[in-house]
Amino acid sequence: MLKLLKNSSLGMTLIELSAVIVVTSIIGLGMTSAAQAVMLHYQNDTVRQDLRQYGNNIMREITRELHLAQKVQLDGMNGFSRLKLYKQFQSLTPDLIISCREREGIEFDDDVPLNGTLKFPNRGVFRENGQRTIYIKDFNASYEPSNRPGMSEFKESFLHLELILSMESDVMDEAGPIDEDHYFYRTLFLGTAYIQMKITDSMGSDNNEV
Repeated sequence: MLKLLKNSSLGMTLIELSAVIVVTSIIGLGMTSAAQAVMLHYQNDTVRQDLRQYGNNIMREITRELHLAQKVQLDGMNGFSRLKLYKQFQSLTPDLIISCREREGIEFDDDVPLNGTLKFPNRGVFRENGQRTIYIKDFNASYEPSNRPGMSEFKESFLHLELILSMESDVMDEAGPIDEDHYFYRTLFLGTAYIQMKITDSMGSDNNEV
């Protein structure tokens, strides 16, 4: 009996020790991979939150400025739509120009909106050293198309805005970077501009009759 107890307390064999090391290594590797995946998801979610907040805020500010304008003109610049806003219908010089640059975001008169506070979130945590790149894929403004001549002024008072923000991520073990697009839409009726247009047309008609 004493001999049996002595033999059983000699310790682990080399095979048993090797098996323990292998199992421990597998568990450790799995825990490391899981922790890395959780951290990457957290980092992506942090950047996404900044991106979505910017998209919603900038669209809100554009909408607010458009509602105040008596006249709006559309053209293009840098491959994106550009909006020229006039506080007075008869003005020849726009009071505000809303433009876009791919890496710098939406600009009001070539500057950051809201006195420099509404900055494009292309810089910040988890965006350095090429980890995640934020850029504008598209910014488009267009009027509602109309096939009826009598409805053209009314239809042209409906403005469609589309903003596409993209996050390019190159932190996973993939063949290449992954693009993730976020869409922001607004359709608004330019009531102030439409009323001013009708008033101006009416005044013109009265002058022609005289």
